[in-house]
Amino acid sequence: MPERTCEAASSITNDIPFQALIENITDSVILADVKGDVIYANPKAHEICGLHKSENFHCSIFSLFPEAQVPNINRLFEHALKQELGEPIEIRFGVDHSWFKLTVFPVAAGVVGFSFHDFSIKRRLQIISQSQRDAMRLALSGAKLEEVLTVLVNGVEKVTDFQSVSGISLISEDGLSLTCAAAPSMPRETRQYFDNMTIDEQTPLGKCCQTRDVVSVHIDSTPDYNDFCLSTQALGLQSFWCRPILSAESRTVLGTFCLFHRERFTPSADDIDVINALSKAAAIIIERNNENRARRVAESALLENIESFNKQRRLYETALSNTPDLLYIFDLEGNFTYANNALLQMWGMSWDEAIGKNCLELGYEPWHAEMHMREIRQVIETKQPIRSDVPFNGTNGRRIYDYIFVPVIGEDGNVEAIAGSTRDVTERKHAEEMAKRAESRRRLALEASHSFGIWDWDIKQNIVTADERLGELFNLTGDEAEQGVAIEVPRQYIHPDDVDAMDAAFRESIDSGMPFDEEYRILQKDGTIRWASFRGRVIYGSDGEAERFPGVGVDITRERNAIEALHEADRRKDEFLATLAHELRNPLAPIRNALEILQSDDYSQSQKCEAFGRVGRQVSQMTRLVDDLMDVSRITRGKIRIHRKPVNLCEILGTAIETIQPLIDEKQHTLLLEKVTIPIWVDGDLIRLSQIFSNIINNAAKYTPSGGIIEVLITTVGGKVTITVKDNGEGIPTDKLETVFDMFSQVEGGLERSQGGLGIGLTLVKRLTEMHDGSVNVYSDGVGKGTKLEVTFPISNNVSSSPSKSQKVEHIPEAPSEKLNVLIADDNQDAAITMGWILEAKGCQVQVVEDGPSALKAVESFTPDLVMLDIGMPGMNGYDLCAALRKKRALAPAIFVAQTGWGQPSHIQRSKEAGFDHHLVKPLDLSDLEPIVAEARQAKAIRRN
Repeated sequence: MPERTCEAASSITNDIPFQALIENITDSVILADVKGDVIYANPKAHEICGLHKSENFHCSIFSLFPEAQVPNINRLFEHALKQELGEPIEIRFGVDHSWFKLTVFPVAAGVVGFSFHDFSIKRRLQIISQSQRDAMRLALSGAKLEEVLTVLVNGVEKVTDFQSVSGISLISEDGLSLTCAAAPSMPRETRQYFDNMTIDEQTPLGKCCQTRDVVSVHIDSTPDYNDFCLSTQALGLQSFWCRPILSAESRTVLGTFCLFHRERFTPSADDIDVINALSKAAAIIIERNNENRARRVAESALLENIESFNKQRRLYETALSNTPDLLYIFDLEGNFTYANNALLQMWGMSWDEAIGKNCLELGYEPWHAEMHMREIRQVIETKQPIRSDVPFNGTNGRRIYDYIFVPVIGEDGNVEAIAGSTRDVTERKHAEEMAKRAESRRRLALEASHSFGIWDWDIKQNIVTADERLGELFNLTGDEAEQGVAIEVPRQYIHPDDVDAMDAAFRESIDSGMPFDEEYRILQKDGTIRWASFRGRVIYGSDGEAERFPGVGVDITRERNAIEALHEADRRKDEFLATLAHELRNPLAPIRNALEILQSDDYSQSQKCEAFGRVGRQVSQMTRLVDDLMDVSRITRGKIRIHRKPVNLCEILGTAIETIQPLIDEKQHTLLLEKVTIPIWVDGDLIRLSQIFSNIINNAAKYTPSGGIIEVLITTVGGKVTITVKDNGEGIPTDKLETVFDMFSQVEGGLERSQGGLGIGLTLVKRLTEMHDGSVNVYSDGVGKGTKLEVTFPISNNVSSSPSKSQKVEHIPEAPSEKLNVLIADDNQDAAITMGWILEAKGCQVQVVEDGPSALKAVESFTPDLVMLDIGMPGMNGYDLCAALRKKRALAPAIFVAQTGWGQPSHIQRSKEAGFDHHLVKPLDLSDLEPIVAEARQAKAIRRN
């Protein structure tokens, strides 16, 4: 192609020195004529502008520059034509979009020179340095993260000469999405698109995070990211480029740094270096921000925890100081290291007086203090809490306290202290009863919920479905209940007596729309019967026809059984009370008749002696009834105690038969007793074992018609002995065999029993037998076919040489010439005076008073050797009177006897604590009193000698 030249240009370009200089410098130089056409370009200019030699004289100088810069460059060009030198300007252009300082200068007439000096590196370093410095300054001043990151984004946009839209997105805390954190030049609608963007491969940003690599997209030519491309193209953007922002150690992705361009654009290597540098700065700032945020959260949480701890501490201190419960802490030596205000008040002590001392040092009774020390040692050894209750005399008087000791476990796993809590439970019985009722209601609710079921009857399809529990109630399999069966299938298990009522209730509900609420019985495949309560309501279609009948069902078998049991217990109670009244009145008639005989002169001495005997027998009968009632009460409440030792069972049987022999003789029974020559030893309580066999043989004698036969057999098998008592008497109905051992159980109506009894004898037999590790069973073929009872005990191999019979007093010394002085204090003067007569007949000098003050006055002039005090006297009870009399020196040798109707272990223990030597239960048995009288005589004789 022919070259276009001019004379001026030729003179310059053909100059060899000029060529050597201009073609070897690092700056780009272009010469243009007055029209602005390129007439020369050195090699560097060719490289920067992407020109070929053939194009030198076919293009305008202005076509090489960005259109936006042409007016300014044209202005400089005009000045140069006028031989004026203009100021250099900064411009970005060329193949690599590098930064240049452009100088337009006159060369010769009609020739203008254009010089380009590349300062891209310096420019980029300035942008990087300034952006990092400004961002760090803002971050350190506490600016918001968006403001700080905006500085870095602006730096990138400067690098691209503001031809790109840049933004930073951050990964959410859950790592599942991206949120736009800074994009000042991004249109609002575009930024909304980038908020909460899911991290997946459906978007380039998501892919960038997942692959941890650069993603570049030309919007109009990529088949991927269809939704993203459509949304971005709609905003007039053509290119997208992003890179991940990695943490300082490149372990995690913090977010993305992205660029949008309105033209097809790929960042140059220099641009990417800038973005990389600013990305690292962004990573430092983001991590520092995350650390600051985490620290603030941690500090806030710490402050909240401290405040919460202080609040809890204040609450605990307030609660511990103001609770009515007694709270305390022991060290491992049993010394108190803490006691709350309530405990200090109960002791009547200050903190300094109490802390550091043990129970004994604080005035606890020795047995009480020793008990707590044992418990503390047990808690330390077992690392388990211990709980009990105990009486204590504090500033509030004698109260009953429930306490618990709990180990405080240290970090080494050992007990480092014992924490305790004590509560006044003097009124505990009432509270326990209320708690028991509440627990019963709670259990009933739980049981009801566990037996709750749902059913649904599709009336038109005649299909009934139910859940598993209700299906089981109707003997359905799981599949049948779930998939449904015809209504006739569950209906066949309804009790025949309830079917008609159930059908009628269903029809009424369907016809009237009234709710269904019925209870009926369901037959089980094992032959049992269960009760259930059902409720439901009909659902009608748009045509008014019944379509479905859903409802619920509850198994109420337990409730029904409980109600029936309550009715049965109530019936037995009424029967027992009637029988008790009958049994207690029966002895009164012969006693009253005997008194009439004794007061009259119309009867012979033999008749009066017989009357005395009858009174004794009736009193013994009433005593036995009361004793049985007391024994049942003690057993029921777990208060009875048995004293077990090896005893000869054959001797006990003999004693029991001897006791019942008068009744056997009276009814002319034949008693067949198997003789056993070898003693059979069991580990038991002699009195309670005798009570067992007396009750059994007594029942056999009572309920066998006159002239009957009673057999007593003894067999030993496998280390056990079985005593069988058989009779040919009235027998027991077979349906009553399971209940004969129940409390107050009577085979006949209470008022019809001709033989007497309260229905508690066999209850005592069963409970006492079980307390001896034995068992008892009853057999009968029915009414009139006799009864057989079998009692089995384990045989004892640990036999001592001591006899099993209780030792009786072999000799009671004769009354000495000096009589024994006896003081009797009892508000029941009839009992006291008659007891005085008996003792006077035995050679005692007796003084009787009716209350405590009279007794204190009597001892001023009368010194008793034996003092018998009733406990339940008005004004001053027997315990207090005993303590007062014990303080008198003259009565120190005297023997004190408590006589009361209360005979439980707690009463006996309290008698000992009050100072009594003996505790006798009314009515007094002279065989129990005579050894005590003998003891008092012997003690007086020793003192006299």
